[in-house]
Amino acid sequence: MQARWNSVSCPLQIGVYVHHFGQILRLMSKMMNMPSKPPVIFPQEQRMLARLGERIRLARLRRQLSSAAIAARAGISRTTLYKVELGDPGITLGTCLRVLAALGLDQDFDQLAADDHVGRRLQDLALDRAAASPRRRTARRSGAHSPSSDEETP
Repeated sequence: MQARWNSVSCPLQIGVYVHHFGQILRLMSKMMNMPSKPPVIFPQEQRMLARLGERIRLARLRRQLSSAAIAARAGISRTTLYKVELGDPGITLGTCLRVLAALGLDQDFDQLAADDHVGRRLQDLALDRAAASPRRRTARRSGAHSPSSDEETP
C-alpha cells in the first residue's frame, strides 16, 4: 500500500523541512563570517609560539597527565590541544588560557605584557614635555559676565 499525503500531515512535513532549512542557513551564515585565511605570522613569531607550545607540552608531561585529561579539563578536543602544543597560530587566546588553567599555570598568563618598559618610557617623555611647556592661559573677553559680581547680598 502506498503512503498518501493527506491534508493533515502535509503542513507538518513542510514545517520540518522549513525548520531544517533555517538551521542550514544559520550554519552557512556562521561559516561566511569565519576568516578565510589563517593570520599572517612571521617566522620569529612562529618560533615563539612553537616554544610556548613545547613548554605547555612539557608542563603536561611533568604532571604525568594525558592529552585526553587536559583536553577534558580545558573543555577542548585533543586535536585542539595538539595544535596548542605545536604552537599553531590559529589557536585562540582563550583556548591557550583554558589549557594553562587546566595545568594550574593560569597565573603565568597574567604576566604577559605586565611590564611595559617602552610604553612607560614614552609616557614619561610625554609628561616631561607637558611639564616643560609653559601653560597658555586664555584671556577673558572684555565684558564677560561673572554671576558673582552682579549679585547683591542682602
